[in-house]
Amino acid sequence: MRAFSLLVTVLYGFQATAATKIVAVAETPILGPSFLSNFDSSNSSAIDKAKTELSHQIGCLFSNGILNSTDLTFHIDVFSAATNGSIYTYSHVANNAASVLTAGKFNDQTISRIGSITKLFTAYAIIAKGGMEVFGHPVVKYLPELAGNSSTNPLKRINWQDITVGALLSHQAGTGGPRDFLVNYYNPNTTEADSVKSFLKYMRDVKRPVISPYRTAIYSDAGYAVLGQVLARMANTTTYTEAIQEIIFKPLGLKHTSTKVPKTSDGLNAMDRKTVQPTSSWGLDIELFASTGSIYSTASDLRRVGLSILNSELLSPAHISAWMKPRSGTGSLVELVGAPWEIERLEVPASPGSNRTRVSDLYTKVGGNGDYNAIFALSPDHGIGFSILLGGETSEPARWTLRDAVGQIIIPAAESAAWSNAKKNLAGTFVLKSAPATNVTLTVDEDKSGLGLKSFWIKGQDTKLKGRLYPSGLNSVSRSLASLYRSTGQVCFAHRIGEPHQPLRPRAAVEGGAGGLFDDSLTWQDIDFAGDSTDEFDICLADRKVTKVVWPFNGLEMERLE
Repeated sequence: MRAFSLLVTVLYGFQATAATKIVAVAETPILGPSFLSNFDSSNSSAIDKAKTELSHQIGCLFSNGILNSTDLTFHIDVFSAATNGSIYTYSHVANNAASVLTAGKFNDQTISRIGSITKLFTAYAIIAKGGMEVFGHPVVKYLPELAGNSSTNPLKRINWQDITVGALLSHQAGTGGPRDFLVNYYNPNTTEADSVKSFLKYMRDVKRPVISPYRTAIYSDAGYAVLGQVLARMANTTTYTEAIQEIIFKPLGLKHTSTKVPKTSDGLNAMDRKTVQPTSSWGLDIELFASTGSIYSTASDLRRVGLSILNSELLSPAHISAWMKPRSGTGSLVELVGAPWEIERLEVPASPGSNRTRVSDLYTKVGGNGDYNAIFALSPDHGIGFSILLGGETSEPARWTLRDAVGQIIIPAAESAAWSNAKKNLAGTFVLKSAPATNVTLTVDEDKSGLGLKSFWIKGQDTKLKGRLYPSGLNSVSRSLASLYRSTGQVCFAHRIGEPHQPLRPRAAVEGGAGGLFDDSLTWQDIDFAGDSTDEFDICLADRKVTKVVWPFNGLEMERLE
């Protein structure tokens, strides 16, 4: 709780007390960014302050004993699609563990184990190879060996005819963990082909189901081991290692990423904990389970992977958007499950220093191999991401502490930067020079998300259109973040009005409001309800500043009033 209190104080800029109350914004926005993110937030005062605060916060976590400076070694890398590179790094080497670093330093080229972040690579490769339609494919299409279980008791067997690739990808197949197989059935001295055969036979005839298909998400290492064989069949390769190299490693130019321990050489830059911990997981590799948690990587390669996702390099923008969506809920209000994303629902201040918040989804994947742990995260709303690579006996709990510190400081800062950029470059009054008294005024307001439609007049008549404008994700050039940052000339972005019912109903009690159990917002249902595009405004920018606002309903083009 001490760490959380410190974070809250830093994050919101006021003293955290029992009386502090975070309340959702009055008008429920649609999910997604409040403002356009096609600008370089790394140059903002909000991000500059956040970087200073984050370094200070980590120092506090050490001085308070929450992080163990003697045991823990880690590297943090925050990156941005705007710069196509890193915007913040922080490294710490344990006082007594410098010997674990073969190059004598921990930087973004240092190889570490990333554990179950491997699952993200596996899912990425399967979608890159098979498209989003692969989610609906039966697993037995690729692994017919799983079909034909003779048991008639659903409590004793997994009915593979009911299991799709999508169920496995989103942890909803009921396949659970593989420990029983490893202890009682796995033979390390047999051939790889025989190991696969034995494992699939176990999953068909022995493994008891954990849940019925699609009931809910239950984390499954065994399921991702099955997916490794699915990928190998899809790619027509003998092993998962060959498939992942062909589909992900080579196209993205991942120079320091592998499924097996890197070979020792004079120039090797790695964190090898065998030097201080004989039982370390370094070098403990089983090809059969490579797809679930075996990958070794670096901060630079993880950054490359993250930017390839944000910039739609291997998948189309539509497929990226489809992939980065929840597939299941959990028993928590703040965590959803994707394929295999662990989606953390953050409350970010709607404006700098505000106690009014909106929901922003952070797409994360956590990994652990004993004394190696890792975090990977992307914020599509802000075009940024981060990785944390850790080693040490205390690295497992430390990964959560550092994830919270980075996420709860950097993401709100990026939101603040977007708000300030919108106030400077998006707000204003725009007029139709050929028609007197035809104008629209857009505002950026305290405690509110999205652009405010303050007024809209046509030939002296008030249109009565009011509400908040939110980006729809559609633009006149491309949906790739990288291309938008580098676009020259005019780019137009479609926005839609969320026009709340008046008077506003109070937000639900769980959101900090005075309402009851339910939130009676209908924003997501009301947008374009009439189907005539009257609630669409296209905001056109040149050199990152709005120069023109278009109302497609009747073709009005209003220019900025200087």
